[in-house]
Amino acid sequence: MKEPTNSFSFLFITGRPRSGTTLLRMLLDAHPNVIIPTECQFIVNLYGKYGHRKNWTNHDFESFLSDLQLQWKFNMWHIDLELLRQSLQNLRIGCTYADVCRAVYHSYESIFSKSEITLLADKNPGYAIYTKKISSIFPDARFIYINRDYRDNYVSIKEVGFDLSIPSLPAQKWKYFYRTFMASARVRPENYLYLRYEDLVMRPQETMSQVCGFAGIPYDQKMFSFHEKHMDFSRLYNPLVLSKFHRQIFAPVNQSRLGIWKEKLTAKEICLLDCTVGRLASEAGYEPMSVHANLKIHVSALPGRLLAATLFVATKVVDKLPVGLRMNILSKWPRKAGMFVFSIVKQDIYKQLKQNSLCFFF
Repeated sequence: MKEPTNSFSFLFITGRPRSGTTLLRMLLDAHPNVIIPTECQFIVNLYGKYGHRKNWTNHDFESFLSDLQLQWKFNMWHIDLELLRQSLQNLRIGCTYADVCRAVYHSYESIFSKSEITLLADKNPGYAIYTKKISSIFPDARFIYINRDYRDNYVSIKEVGFDLSIPSLPAQKWKYFYRTFMASARVRPENYLYLRYEDLVMRPQETMSQVCGFAGIPYDQKMFSFHEKHMDFSRLYNPLVLSKFHRQIFAPVNQSRLGIWKEKLTAKEICLLDCTVGRLASEAGYEPMSVHANLKIHVSALPGRLLAATLFVATKVVDKLPVGLRMNILSKWPRKAGMFVFSIVKQDIYKQLKQNSLCFFF
């Protein structure tokens, strides 16, 4: 197995869903020196069971492959499992969990042409709260957090039905993810890069030059041709999923989604979002419309904020469960939770996904 030649092992792209993480992944996937699969959180999910193994046997590799295939969204990866099995068995005695994970990424088949691979990368919004654990696996890992105006983010989330239509719920998640990531960034600032979606679409060449410099790869204009592969995507992924959730892959980088909140949100929704995010809005580079909220707005924001807090606590509880139970939950719960939300807020999408047997995607 060929190892990356850059001085750090992995680049991780994180951020809230609907904040530009997929766009950034598409740009990097079109780079000839980068492997960056679609999202699947197996690195964190399987760490409890395999993270501390040193001398892997063939039985260990088979067990790992079996668990890997149960991971949420791994079925979206294009991997020849037999070739992966051979790569794993060729690893040296004493290989680490990090080595095994690298082998999985190296086995991913991109639709873009590749030359010498010098960077392995990963796009997972949820990894924003796991940077400490990931750094323990890959000590030289680097992280990019791409952020988006919390008001535009809420509009996009509401449009696709990724969350309940309670403004303070995704706003509290936006706040938590940003605050958690920035706390880690203060410890090792050289390994963390904060980007804004707005800068990426307004100044794409300049921003991607910054990304490439941070990642240790040469800037390549080919990145901006990712949309030319739309026919390949249509063949590999279900058109319904692409049209509902990833329309941006069919068009060049553009500014069409900037400031959509100004037309699509009510004054009350804006106040609820501003109230929930609070002072972190300005710190992250965004200006709230209303600085001071009245008691009624604060009370209205409370249910969403409490629900978000409950979900954060539940995440921490699940992380501390026995390995087997945790893996069972993580392989089934995200899919069921996603379909449950759709059944409430986007019944049209829910019915289409059910009719097209696409429940696996969620």
